[in-house]
Amino acid sequence: MEVPAWLQVATDKDLYRHNAFRISGLAVTATPREVRRRVSEARAAEALGAEHTAGVTAPGSRWLPLKPPADHAAVREALRRLEDPVRRVVDEFFWFWPLEESDGAGLMKARQAWEGLAKQRTRAGAERSPDDDARSIAVHNLAVVYHADAVEAKGSIGASGRRMLWQRAYRHWRMVLDDAGCWRWLDERIRALGDPRLRTVSGDAFRDALPTVLLELHAGITVDAARRQGGEKAARGHVSLMREFMADEGVLDAVLRRATAPTVAAIRHRNEAAAGPDDEPAALERSAASLLAETKPDLQVLRAVLGAEHPVVSGAADAVASAVNGCAVACANSLARNGSATRDPSVIRATAHLRTARWLAGSTHVRTMVEENLVVLLSNDVLLACAEAARRTEPSPWQGDEEAFRLLVGTEAGLRELRELRPDDPETDRIHDGVAMTACRLLTRYFNDTQDIEGALDGYRRALPVAVSGESRAAIQKNIDTLTREQATAVITALSDQPAAAARPAAPRIRLGSADRCYRCNRRVLPSVAPVLIPAGEMLFEVTSCIPCRHLFTEVGSSASLLDSHRADVRPAGRRSRVAGRALLVSAVAALLVACLVAGLGTGLGQALGAGAVLLLGCLLWPVLVTARRRRW
Repeated sequence: MEVPAWLQVATDKDLYRHNAFRISGLAVTATPREVRRRVSEARAAEALGAEHTAGVTAPGSRWLPLKPPADHAAVREALRRLEDPVRRVVDEFFWFWPLEESDGAGLMKARQAWEGLAKQRTRAGAERSPDDDARSIAVHNLAVVYHADAVEAKGSIGASGRRMLWQRAYRHWRMVLDDAGCWRWLDERIRALGDPRLRTVSGDAFRDALPTVLLELHAGITVDAARRQGGEKAARGHVSLMREFMADEGVLDAVLRRATAPTVAAIRHRNEAAAGPDDEPAALERSAASLLAETKPDLQVLRAVLGAEHPVVSGAADAVASAVNGCAVACANSLARNGSATRDPSVIRATAHLRTARWLAGSTHVRTMVEENLVVLLSNDVLLACAEAARRTEPSPWQGDEEAFRLLVGTEAGLRELRELRPDDPETDRIHDGVAMTACRLLTRYFNDTQDIEGALDGYRRALPVAVSGESRAAIQKNIDTLTREQATAVITALSDQPAAAARPAAPRIRLGSADRCYRCNRRVLPSVAPVLIPAGEMLFEVTSCIPCRHLFTEVGSSASLLDSHRADVRPAGRRSRVAGRALLVSAVAALLVACLVAGLGTGLGQALGAGAVLLLGCLLWPVLVTARRRRW
């Protein structure tokens, strides 16, 4: 059901902020005399330069005051709207009705009074009396205050708080719809105004249109929420709340379609304003880019409000995809007619726009159309890359390996995309073979010019997986086999030309001294200093040397003489331990002789033994002292 024209003003999301009774401070039952008096007060306040209109305000304006307060112009406009009886009835319905139990109280106490009246009849379970309007007014006022809270809620309340406000508002509006006393009260107000312009306005008409009015208002808030950054989730939450209130999917769908109609119209206008085939290629590419950028938020709004699978969303997306496709194809065709290269930056960007259009397309036939044009542009790009590589190597075949590598790497993404778009198309196989055989020709010219087997083989092996047909793969594999045989022949020839001695095993290395001290002067040597290698016959001595002593080992003839002078030091690894053992034995014998000498010191035998001990000690210690001096221990 559509909202009647006289009730359209109630679908504005600023319904309560623009309410004439809220702005003017008058009660909904104000007489024409009271309205004229408030007009006079407003004029006097404006003439005196007062910031706001003075005067007594009704309870409703105190319960929900405007922030910031209305200025004189807004008050004048509100009072003027009260002269329209239809607009006045709408504002009366969406504002607080007078009730003796709450008129003199604050908003909190007024709510408590209304809640008590609303529950009283429910608990009693008795039939409602036609003269009992208190409960009906209380239910209506609760619906107004809760609805105003939900409509004017700040974004900081969170999803759960927002959901609670709307559920509470819809629950009380449902109570209003079910309460016949509310609509009798409204009919009485229409009769009290007694204006002939109210002939089409009635409580029944209002009651029939109220659900749609509430949904239309909520749908406008939903669209605004979807336009905010990251508002898709909030918009879907609003739609869920509306669906809880309205079980009829047809009514809800019609409301959401009307709410998103301006967005759809904006998308259509942008599509119609896109560049045409007669424009310059750069202008066509820019038009496609701007069309995608400008319609992206609109399409996000439609998806959030209507759902991604909705026909309206699919139609709008198809329209954008078709317009972008037209701009991209016209750009490529224009450059082709002018003789420009397909790899022009404008065409490369147009190809990227086609990828986005393919993702946007909602229907199969539009997506297929975009894919076909995308395949053509990708194929042309790959084939031209092959032609450019061949042209660049024409004067310099020695660069064939670099060009082949650049061609294979540069076309890899395009070939992969072609395979995804047309996996079983023979044309896709032909494009793959073209790239592989172009690289093969470049490598063949490179090898003929440089005789570089390693570089050519590496390129052939890279090109082989790209080829698809058996003929292309056989040709590349034949080149690989030929170069492999030539490589093996070259290695055998090089080995046969070497002397027999070269095939002998490497000479064994023997380390002299420790790895961290100089062999000659015993200074500490850093690990970063390389040892000196001294050949001696079939052996190779590895000697740690400090910088000052290194020349003694590296000079011609010096190393051999140094080894000759230290020949006794080239011993097995356990020699030093045996010398140390001998010294320990000598020390023990010497200690024993000294003890004997002390025991027989006073006799002639003791003197003879002392002399013999000294002689024996000298004989035993002499080799040890000579070795220690030679090795600088």
